[in-house]
Amino acid sequence: MRYVIDITQKQAEEIESFIKKGKYHSFAQFITTAVENQIYIENSEVGEEKFESRNKRINNVSQPDVTIKSENRITLVEIKSQPKLVSIPTFQQLSCSSQKFEEEKCWLWGQANRILPLKIGLRVLYAIIGSEQFIELEEYRNKAADIAAGFGTIIRGYEDKKNKMRDERISAGLPDEKEFKSKVRYKSHFLAYMRKDGTLDGAMPYLRFVNLNKDEKGKVLIGLTEPGLNFAKLDNPVLDLTDFEKSFNEKEVDFYLDHISKDVKGESSATKWLLQKLVNGLKEREEINKELEKEYGEIWKASEAVINTQRAGLMARMFELGLIGKEKDGVKVSYKISNRGMRFLGNINL
Repeated sequence: MRYVIDITQKQAEEIESFIKKGKYHSFAQFITTAVENQIYIENSEVGEEKFESRNKRINNVSQPDVTIKSENRITLVEIKSQPKLVSIPTFQQLSCSSQKFEEEKCWLWGQANRILPLKIGLRVLYAIIGSEQFIELEEYRNKAADIAAGFGTIIRGYEDKKNKMRDERISAGLPDEKEFKSKVRYKSHFLAYMRKDGTLDGAMPYLRFVNLNKDEKGKVLIGLTEPGLNFAKLDNPVLDLTDFEKSFNEKEVDFYLDHISKDVKGESSATKWLLQKLVNGLKEREEINKELEKEYGEIWKASEAVINTQRAGLMARMFELGLIGKEKDGVKVSYKISNRGMRFLGNINL
């Protein structure tokens, strides 16, 4: 089916720049990916959320300083909260369990392409939950999105001043104070929500860092699991040292990798799959996409755009964690497994 759309000259130039950088093969692939992502958002019921007007919301958000305090004066350092912990979500509680294939085949949605945005969300939850076991989900999501957008603005400003290349930037995935839709995406992909059928979606419950529940009035609540609390409490370069050069320290990476090995079969399996492909000699995105399509395309009933999104998101998370590295030859990019990746692969039952 053919549709004709009008876009601005600036939008066309930006899309062309992405193609030249090798992020997309063609204009058509970019458009198809955008459509697939929007369909996912709409099917995830994000479109049914009720929001205030865009301008009113933006104008009400003050820009935090580098100690990161929101307009509600929430500090993310030296937190004294002692929450009552909640149980880790079972696979059956997650929305991907409805796809009727085993847990190892359920990968984290590729739009959740970094772990740092999730870490910030966890720290906000840790800061505001106090001694409670659950707090209201929507109130939390709004506060977390505002604070994460503050970080996004500050970090991108720092990166722009340093003239950092795309691969050196840690701000990917963080929302922008001036882009309302980026907050919607952040809340959907990186945080958490409950579908109408009661199943859980978003990176937080998928990674077993939070669980959701409903109170007697039908309001959805959120609470921290033990892994979620422990990961939130770990010192972080960005949050605790105002160091915008790296997302995580060694202790955080070790904790995260140990956690997914024990409690998140889908992410562990996905990471193992890609590391093994790199060991076997696959080095380029196109090769990896073909292999992913071959092994998962029919199982996921996935389009080319979804395959590309899943591969790109997984690789971005693994790059952030130092499991893989990149080599460039002009516009051509190839990938390789790092020493940390080799060690992690050796700790997984192959």
